Amino acid sequence: MNATVTQATRILERLNENDQSFVMDFLIRLEKNQNLEKKINNADYLDKIQNSIDQIAEGRGIIRNIIEVEDDD
Repeated sequence: MNATVTQATRILERLNENDQSFVMDFLIRLEKNQNLEKKINNADYLDKIQNSIDQIAEGRGIIRNIIEVEDDD
């Protein structure tokens, strides 16, 4: 267990049930939002890649769009 998980566990242990529930619900919502953002970004990346493939296939040269990807994507 890394230090962050240990510290988070200790904090959660100190909270009452209502506060624990609130924190867990918040973390679940946060994770869902992050997953949604990743899906949207992935769809954007795939669109750019497909547009590049289409452009090359049509003989219009190589597209020069830069696709920036976060480290955790």
